[in-house]
Amino acid sequence: MISVSKIIIDKLKQNNCKVVFEYPGGNIAPMLDAIKLDGKIDLIVTRNDQAASLMADAYSRITGEVGVCMATVGPGATNLVTGIANAYYDSIPLVAITGQVGTGSLKGSKETRQIGFQEADIVSIVKPVVKWAYMITKPEEISRVIDEAFRIAKAGRPGPVLIDIPMDVQRSMLQEMDILEPVEIIREKNIVSQEKINLLIQKVNSCTKPIIIAGGGVVLSNAENELKTLAEKLRIPVANTLMGLGSFDLDNKLALGLMGGYGSRFCNKAIAEADLIIALGNRFDVKAIGTEASKFQEDKFIVHIDIDKAELNNRVRANLAINGDVKEVLKLVIDKLEKINSDKRAWFGHIAQLKDEFSLESEYNLSTEYDKVRPQYIIKEISNLTEGNAIITTDVGQHQMWTAQFYKYKNTRTNLTSGGLGNMGYGLPAAIAAKYARQDMYAVNITGDGSFQMNMQELGTAVQYNLPVKIFIMKNNTLGMVKQFQDKTFLGKATSTIIEYNPDFIKLAEAYGVKGLKITKPDEIKSVIKEALEYNGTVIVECCIDSNELAIPELEGGHYIDNQYPYNN
Repeated sequence: MISVSKIIIDKLKQNNCKVVFEYPGGNIAPMLDAIKLDGKIDLIVTRNDQAASLMADAYSRITGEVGVCMATVGPGATNLVTGIANAYYDSIPLVAITGQVGTGSLKGSKETRQIGFQEADIVSIVKPVVKWAYMITKPEEISRVIDEAFRIAKAGRPGPVLIDIPMDVQRSMLQEMDILEPVEIIREKNIVSQEKINLLIQKVNSCTKPIIIAGGGVVLSNAENELKTLAEKLRIPVANTLMGLGSFDLDNKLALGLMGGYGSRFCNKAIAEADLIIALGNRFDVKAIGTEASKFQEDKFIVHIDIDKAELNNRVRANLAINGDVKEVLKLVIDKLEKINSDKRAWFGHIAQLKDEFSLESEYNLSTEYDKVRPQYIIKEISNLTEGNAIITTDVGQHQMWTAQFYKYKNTRTNLTSGGLGNMGYGLPAAIAAKYARQDMYAVNITGDGSFQMNMQELGTAVQYNLPVKIFIMKNNTLGMVKQFQDKTFLGKATSTIIEYNPDFIKLAEAYGVKGLKITKPDEIKSVIKEALEYNGTVIVECCIDSNELAIPELEGGHYIDNQYPYNN
């Protein structure tokens, strides 16, 4: 006889699970006990269930593996939902396992609100934000369901899956002969026609102003090497969506950096002028191209490559839509590079002029010397001192945009941010999970004073597991991005966005046994950042910045991608 909980742990190991991020509860106690007895899977206990799902999400982003989290029934399960939704909107493979009341205590009809204590129908709750959710009611199906969960999480466009396991099922004992083994499912691979590859090559040969847009799909498909080969062989400039940052070395002369809502003016102008767009694993989101999707299609030949067929011809109609894995499609194109005659020197020279004319330094009126405490200086210095090789996690807000603009990412899977959901509170849990996964790298959380307080209790997790993270809080006593919007839209009425009371972050650091530092003067910027990075432990750096500092240039609704606020025309 073998316990179902033991089967669960064996199946997790078979699916390459090395760590489970969790918050305990009675209704997952049998599984946690089995993990502890087995000793082959690490347990990271968070301070809030939400952080467990966010850590599983971040672990997946940095490793490329499926992240796993666990929580108990009811409030434990519902607390996972934010992290599950975060993974869903950014296409991150994740398996969430929740405990449930015993099958005999489940509500019997729609009219019955609840029978068991803490009972909640988590399967129904998460259905809009998962690829699959399933409650196991028969012990013998446990093996098959767990394998299926991992397969679905990774297949096609990745995403989260939830398995709900009632308490009596966890405690069940089975004869090994009764275990239902997985049914092998052969999935047909997308076949990309040679005609489409030939047409793409033909358009590269005939165009004069090409741009590659590298989205999150480049990262998810591990296509960074193919992207580099294609761009450098053809001398095509590369723009990144927010989720695509890190997939192309920003020190490369072909790099345009961030595009879209807070992208550089020179990048957005280049995209507006392009006659060929090769879009890789992106969805032409409003944040990336603005609200003028129909205008974006004008005077351009658009090639859109994406693994999710539903994204093709969705917001933007492509002239050539290719449904396939970005890495595999780029390999097909690279095989035909000898057929491409691409001399784009004039275009490359024009973009160099745009970079000089519309640099981010001139946009923000930055000095060559640090003349005051500004977030752009701080992020530039973090980038310089880490040489672009740190794992950077951000929350959501102005600091997220400043980081995307000024941190010079060199490596893929080092930009961990909440893109689709826009989740405040993501950054600290993400940094802790990143440090667990890559202890050879800095894990740096650049955050705001509002975002940090969403999950600041996870400082305890960082200390408990000796996972030193570096936290830079842009303290402006406001919810800056919303206030920036309010100041322009509501005549300066900053309703609810002024933080009238902040804790003393230095004393907070001391309370958790971590180091606290502060930047209040420009001549402290470099020395304090250096001290924080060199310190052998977790550090909070309180960066005192102006509450009126803006994130610019900003692409506002109703404006085309090359017409950003502050307006020049």
